[in-house]
Amino acid sequence: MIRKAKTRLTYREGKPEVYKLRQLTYPQVTYEQLCGMVQIVGVNRAQTKAVIDALLTALVHYMEIGHGVSLGTFGSFKPTFNSKTAHTLEETTLDTVKVKKIQFYPGGAFKDMLSKLSLDENESVSLKPEEGDGDEDGD
Repeated sequence: MIRKAKTRLTYREGKPEVYKLRQLTYPQVTYEQLCGMVQIVGVNRAQTKAVIDALLTALVHYMEIGHGVSLGTFGSFKPTFNSKTAHTLEETTLDTVKVKKIQFYPGGAFKDMLSKLSLDENESVSLKPEEGDGDEDGD
């Protein structure tokens, strides 16, 4: 679902107000809800939880030692980082690492889902500019 929202372009002279489409946010699916959904295929809840826990433990283990991990058509995860630029080789140290993150690369199942994703418009319009929405992307 999407909604129309007023936002302020803080990077432009005069900070004009414009309208953009925004995604409605929904509550996050909990781990228990996910286990319950997976359980539908005929495996009991304890077995389902044990398999998911083992999968997540293995995923974290391999990424901790630098491996990317593929989950088939779901996609793959790869540990990565951003670092500051140094002017000399001696300045290039672990202290220059700014952000450590996990990069997700969607697999075929996600790409297919995104190509078929429909966006339904919600009738509500947020007339008050959203807090901290500087809209740096220029749209």
